Amino acid sequence: MTIPKSIESYLTDTEIQFELITLPRPMDIGETAEFLADEASNLIRSVAIEASGGIVVTALPYPMLLDVRQLSEHIGTESNILTEERSERYFTGCDRGSFPPIPEQFNFRLIIDPEILDLEQVILQSGNSKTMIKLDKINANLLYQEIETHNFAVSSERLFAGRNASNGEQIESGFTPMRLKKRVEDVFDLPAMPEIAQDIMKLRVDPGADATRLAQIVTRDPSLAAQVISWASSPYYGYQGKIDSVETAIARVLGFELVMNLALGISIGKSLKVPMDGPLGVREFWRQAIYSASLAEKLCRAMPVKQRPERGLIYLSGLLHNFGHLLLGHVFPPQFKLVNASIEANPHIAVEDIEFYVLGVTHQELGTWLMQNWHMPEELIVAVQRHHQEEFWSKHAVYSNIVLVTNRILKRLNIGDSIETCIPESTLELLSLTSEAVESAMHDIQSESETLDILSRQLVA
Repeated sequence: MTIPKSIESYLTDTEIQFELITLPRPMDIGETAEFLADEASNLIRSVAIEASGGIVVTALPYPMLLDVRQLSEHIGTESNILTEERSERYFTGCDRGSFPPIPEQFNFRLIIDPEILDLEQVILQSGNSKTMIKLDKINANLLYQEIETHNFAVSSERLFAGRNASNGEQIESGFTPMRLKKRVEDVFDLPAMPEIAQDIMKLRVDPGADATRLAQIVTRDPSLAAQVISWASSPYYGYQGKIDSVETAIARVLGFELVMNLALGISIGKSLKVPMDGPLGVREFWRQAIYSASLAEKLCRAMPVKQRPERGLIYLSGLLHNFGHLLLGHVFPPQFKLVNASIEANPHIAVEDIEFYVLGVTHQELGTWLMQNWHMPEELIVAVQRHHQEEFWSKHAVYSNIVLVTNRILKRLNIGDSIETCIPESTLELLSLTSEAVESAMHDIQSESETLDILSRQLVA
């Protein structure tokens, strides 16, 4: 059980008394919190910030939210959160993801939230991912007695205090749900549904619709046509013949339903201008969308025949359930950037909770308002509105429940915006799915990951 020599020497030289906690294996901060259980409230996490003046390391109690806006105002410059991959080169001699908030160790500006000083005990990362440093209150205050402090940590009580803003009351961010909704519904802020998407929607309810008519619509957009042909040519579908037209791709490889819903999702998604990068950017949106749509189809096929939802709509639900993220980026670019930074700084806190704290509204609400405005199918609206809600039941709840399951499966593969990996037994019962069927679908998706990544990158290109 060891910690970096420089840290051990510093604590010894400054006469700070400490204990070491041995972890059963190398753990990141989230895994450590789970291992510590009731003691997780004493765990301190470090977040590295890249500011104009250099690197700033912040420290706060693990359960609390780091308010990026408050921190940026204090630093006096816009803050960019350093990911573990980018941070590890600055924390020399430390294991990846183990960033000790110990003064004078890395020549960075260290800022702590004063909440740390009120804890009876603190547990710090040591630089060794199998060992933690434990201090009592006296020694923690001794360690940080000359360190800069600022209030940027948000307790769970404060995080959820703004929920009453749903009645239109203004909250810290200056936004209200009603004000946002008005702007969402304002035709000057939102693009109309793309013409191609409108024509596909009409085709959905046309009993005479066929591959020829769908191909005619798709080929009106050369980039959309190229993507459909590219998909059909992928080894994923195993077609050996030559794909010389969109109609061939539809009739012989992909099928009418898949192309119709894929084309609908792509045309709608590309109608909004959204930044490429960030946890809610276009790259991550399409990656999760493609994985979720494919996984939703697999889960649908695993259900009893009489309970299966419409295949095309379940695919579309997987594809577009997070559409509110794109809408946020299109209509509110500055707030979108702040939400992305807040998610990067607080990966253990649910995205919808962060959105509500920053904006007073969630991506589910934003997406629902737009889908209703565009008169999309009710099944899709339910998936958009309820995909994070456990034990939800209504006429079309099967769509949101399947998407909830896909999100939690994908989190196990480090894909998407869910923070949960546990699938409620009640949800599986409602869907008549077994744990074995869910595991089988996950393994299938893992085996197809290379192809799905290629397909998602094609949508971003």
